[in-house]
Amino acid sequence: MISYSLNLRRCPMKQKIVLAGGITVFLVLISFYAAFSQEAATEATPTQEPAVTQPQTPMEPETQWVWGEVSRVDPEKNEVVVKYLDYETDQEKEITLGVDEKTTYENIKSLAEIKPKDTLSIDYVVTSDGKNMAKNISVEKAEATTAVPEEKATTTPTETSPEATPAAAPAQTEATPQPQETTSGTAPTQ
Repeated sequence: MISYSLNLRRCPMKQKIVLAGGITVFLVLISFYAAFSQEAATEATPTQEPAVTQPQTPMEPETQWVWGEVSRVDPEKNEVVVKYLDYETDQEKEITLGVDEKTTYENIKSLAEIKPKDTLSIDYVVTSDGKNMAKNISVEKAEATTAVPEEKATTTPTETSPEATPAAAPAQTEATPQPQETTSGTAPTQ
């Protein structure tokens, strides 16, 4: 009977292959262990700061947008209060927005032209001290409606149809003479 056993003592090549395979498996297991233990360590201590810190650049605040109706304007304080619908809560809210020399305007030239009940579209940012500062204010213009010419008072849809005029129907029946029948069986003479 033939036996296929690994006789490592007689074959140095087999020894090297088994040794290389064992080292490879060992290194793979060590790398997995190191990766998972490092991941667990970072999850366990989230307040720990990284060793290398990058200098933080001041980020410009994110531009936000609001659309609504003007409640009041205060040119002395350079503020406008806008009533708007908060889409997340479906409630009407008010927001106070500051205006400065960097604020741009559309359809108007200055804050003084804004009146209560005007509809505004405003791009704004929240400053570091918590104020809402307008970057762009656009006044929505009401669309001009064109007057529809009125129809003549004497023309109505019922007057245009021949069935609607009662005088027209009898006039047609009277214009064509109908032969009359007599009981004697003879036609009438004209």
